[in-house]
Amino acid sequence: MHVRYLRQLVAQVDAQPEQKLSPATQRLKDAIEAKSHLYMHFTEMFTEIPRQEQQGQNQTVVRDYNHMLQLLSHIVKKAPPPGLGIPVPPMALILTDPANTASGLAAFSDPEVNILIKGILNEWADFLGSADSLPFVQNGVDGWLDRNSLAELEQVANLEMGEASSFSELFECDAQDKYYGFRSWDDFFTRRFRPHMRPVANADDNSVVVNACESVPHTVGMKAKLRDTFFIKDQPYSVLDMLGHNPIAEAFDDSTVYQAFLSMHSYHRWHAPISGKIHSAYVVDGTYYSLPRSFGADRPGVTFPRKPQGFGHAMRYLSEMGTRAVIIIEADEPSLGLVAFVAVGMVEISTCEITVEQGQHVKKGDEMGSFHFGGSSYCLLFQDGVELVDLPSEGNWSSPNMPVLGKIATGFTAAPDYSATPARHDSDNRPCGLLVPAAQGRRRCLIQYIKLSHYMPIQLATEELVSGQLSLPPSDKFNGLRKEAYAHALSDLTPPDRQVSRCFIPQQL
Repeated sequence: MHVRYLRQLVAQVDAQPEQKLSPATQRLKDAIEAKSHLYMHFTEMFTEIPRQEQQGQNQTVVRDYNHMLQLLSHIVKKAPPPGLGIPVPPMALILTDPANTASGLAAFSDPEVNILIKGILNEWADFLGSADSLPFVQNGVDGWLDRNSLAELEQVANLEMGEASSFSELFECDAQDKYYGFRSWDDFFTRRFRPHMRPVANADDNSVVVNACESVPHTVGMKAKLRDTFFIKDQPYSVLDMLGHNPIAEAFDDSTVYQAFLSMHSYHRWHAPISGKIHSAYVVDGTYYSLPRSFGADRPGVTFPRKPQGFGHAMRYLSEMGTRAVIIIEADEPSLGLVAFVAVGMVEISTCEITVEQGQHVKKGDEMGSFHFGGSSYCLLFQDGVELVDLPSEGNWSSPNMPVLGKIATGFTAAPDYSATPARHDSDNRPCGLLVPAAQGRRRCLIQYIKLSHYMPIQLATEELVSGQLSLPPSDKFNGLRKEAYAHALSDLTPPDRQVSRCFIPQQL
């Protein structure tokens, strides 16, 4: 489908060879031809595209940088079409192959080029935010309100909800109006769910984290370093780069990163994943069409031998390089500490609109901002020491859509020291219990149940402990652990304020 669409664009542009470039596209052309290094990069990126890619099924149909500029100029007067069948916006289709080259990496990482591309995207945003874009919303052929297009939007929104609601039942709109009451294509794109369609999961439990965006789980990164080589093949998360070199990044060294993807057919507003106070909120300007070097040329000047990868395969990389909105929240739930939300503007979806401000208190589920103009991605960062139960990942989530405001995890603060020491001995002077430090001063923590094997502690399971009150699962899960003895030891060691400082784990040997 995307190849056919690209060929249609090329045919439309080739039929109007004398068509003038848009003002912003002309400025990029002027810069390319006035700066020797830019002229070299934009010329070479097309010669570096592998011959087999040019002749294969996904044949490159963009001939050179002049042809590329003509296509970009044509797109800024159109809205993205429905039914592409892929989560890739139009400009990314044009630029994927050249961006996968060594010269493409150099060109699309250049600060001046990105400023000029931002001008083109702003030009497109002006059109999509105007009434001139409404013909692309209407219910005729190639309109987003066409019956076939609506069916696809309804299917995505109804997934996992057990419903079969219509578009007008799902979203705030006026189905009697030709354009459903939307004032522009962007107004349609940033449509709101009707309030009852996405209830906040466990609204009264601050330890439950909800999905900040309607999205598909992409990956979970454990122990993300403060600084890492995010540009290599595995794309490890680099916290300092993700947060735009803000000093607060040090608080997220060794953090857990959850990333999810939003398609063009999904809902594009962001909501608070937890309740708390906004510590900071800011936008980081980034690149728009940069891809990691590992996707393209093996070394500068050498055409890459492998099939190029698209922007959808670079979501980790784009979380450090793309334009992104960062919102840091001080959680009301002490065990969650600071939580960072990062809205990643992928390719032309570079407009990240923040609607909260520093010092503001948000309740879980409150709106915090939105993407504009296409599919995108978002990340949540949790500090080291926060344990997350049931956090989804690509491997354990089968649905192509996870509802916004649905539960994605429950957070706890792990006991800071898992090196439990022997505490009591039996008649043969063998250790029969362990003292395990818990998180003193914390309202919620995880306590480890441990057995002894050859005098070495082995974790059996974990159990939530709240304010000194213990709730044990069935005892058969703990290999003979005696609830009465455990409760007695817990009572002996619990301080007067009922905040647990350590726990005795009795164990039959």
